[in-house]
Amino acid sequence: MSKPVRPIKRLPTADAYNQWADVYDHDGNILQLQDDEAFNATVPGLLSTRPPSRILDLGCGTGRHTAKLYRLLPEATEIVAMDMSEGMMSKAKARIDTEPRRDVKITWVLHDIEADSQIPQEARGVDAVVCTLVMEHLRLDVFFGAVKEALKKGGWMYLTNMHPEQGLSSRAGFVAKEGDQEVKIQGVSFNHSIEGILKAAREVGLRLLGEVEERGVDNAEHAQQLGKRAEKWIGIKMHAAMAFCLDLD
Repeated sequence: MSKPVRPIKRLPTADAYNQWADVYDHDGNILQLQDDEAFNATVPGLLSTRPPSRILDLGCGTGRHTAKLYRLLPEATEIVAMDMSEGMMSKAKARIDTEPRRDVKITWVLHDIEADSQIPQEARGVDAVVCTLVMEHLRLDVFFGAVKEALKKGGWMYLTNMHPEQGLSSRAGFVAKEGDQEVKIQGVSFNHSIEGILKAAREVGLRLLGEVEERGVDNAEHAQQLGKRAEKWIGIKMHAAMAFCLDLD
């Protein structure tokens, strides 16, 4: 007997993530596991070969990657951690509070670039941008316009997003109880094609470094490693990762 389809409740993205914050880090999200794997495989190398003095964690969420950057960056550097959700950012601050103290400054910026595309002054002039699993919620012109405002010429960006293959049948969201009923809570969501992402990046002067990396659930054994929610995604590409450089004029 098939499971009943949960109704979908769409909210403004910040509201959705404020509700998601309490369970975001431990609800068995397979895409987050793949995102962690991709980040760990690529970002330490970028930090080593192209070390930034200031880095923007754009859409820092609960601080999954903010904490990693805090550990990886050399002393006397700065992380600008920006998010639209106060609930998610409070989790990120609590996560950083558990880290051993280092001489790495964190500047917290609560800002919604969809509502106000002007990047706050604190987030401008960075040498690098890390942005993971965020772009799904933004129009490409808004997202890349904000990145161009924030990033210095010659700086780099590491970017990940839900793969458009998964996006054909899924959106970022979580299951919540409303009375006796389970509902799927989702924010604003766009299924961006990889070609569309690369075109929008080129239009603001961002050059792809290397190739786009695509991850999915390869087979039943791989699904078992990732967790029970991975089985339905066997053979589907779920995650796309890419790095860019903002070329000098």
